[in-house]
Amino acid sequence: MTSPAIPMAPLPWQQTQWESLSERNFHGRLPHALLLHGTAGVGKGHLARLLASALLCESPVNTLACGHCHSCQMFAAGSHPDFFFASTAYGMHDSPEDESDGKVRKTKKPAAPSKQIKIDCIRDLINFSVHSAHQSGKRVAIIEPAELLNHNAANALLKTLEEPGEGLFIILVSHQPSRLLPTLRSRCQALLCQTPDHAQSIEWLRHHISPERAETALAFSHSAPLKALAAVHAEHDLLYREVMLTLEACSQREVTYLFAAESLAKHDAIMVLEWWLALVHRQSCANPSADMLGFSDRLMDARRKAQGTANPNARMLFETLLIDWINVKN
Repeated sequence: MTSPAIPMAPLPWQQTQWESLSERNFHGRLPHALLLHGTAGVGKGHLARLLASALLCESPVNTLACGHCHSCQMFAAGSHPDFFFASTAYGMHDSPEDESDGKVRKTKKPAAPSKQIKIDCIRDLINFSVHSAHQSGKRVAIIEPAELLNHNAANALLKTLEEPGEGLFIILVSHQPSRLLPTLRSRCQALLCQTPDHAQSIEWLRHHISPERAETALAFSHSAPLKALAAVHAEHDLLYREVMLTLEACSQREVTYLFAAESLAKHDAIMVLEWWLALVHRQSCANPSADMLGFSDRLMDARRKAQGTANPNARMLFETLLIDWINVKN
């Protein structure tokens, strides 16, 4: 089972939450079912893994996992018997290999990632929950992102959340807690992981990337620093600038809508539409107008089409939107 690396400390904006969780753990008042929720990219998964590693560590140092004991080594290697990580990638393995003739070759293509956390995963979690701990007496499961539990999986989890058993801690991480079953949410103690302010985000990001790139990435990452950092590593901030320049040039009639549509269609349509929506939202806040709000609705409709199974022609979709964009901006 794959387990992310052990975080060595809370992120700067998580310090108060970490101190609260650590104190509750020290006094034996840590909830057995915890729901960490907030905007994607603010470090909820980081906080969940920090807590899991500390709970399982044999010799915690100042409330944090030591990073050196046998338990920490197993956690880092993804082989800790008392840790369960439920995600959409659960159960995925490398393609089986055929060595019957002395040559190694792949016999199957790798499975495509699932869009759901399925019931087989949760059945394994339930089985994990009823067995005794191997190490410290504690067992920890993380479900991330919890809103991707399918209906059967979510229902199967309810009894375990209600009666988790001695020493079992289940941490749900969710970007969209409203998508969780109400009965599931009611069995968890919720903790909001807030988005840090702009100054905190820039201060943290400047240790990893240039302030200029950080500013750009935060602009389209809903001010979520981890999401911004991932975007820069994927060079999405450079692509974002290109998309913004294309939209501006088209609205100023410096390029034709046909040229602009061809340029935009080279990139992921959903990502471009998300950035476009963010731009329209900022401009609507600065200068509200019925035309801009109506265009925002058309963008959201286009995003729904792009996210659906119909697989619309991206270039034609952008051509229609750009014609409206020119009219709205002029």
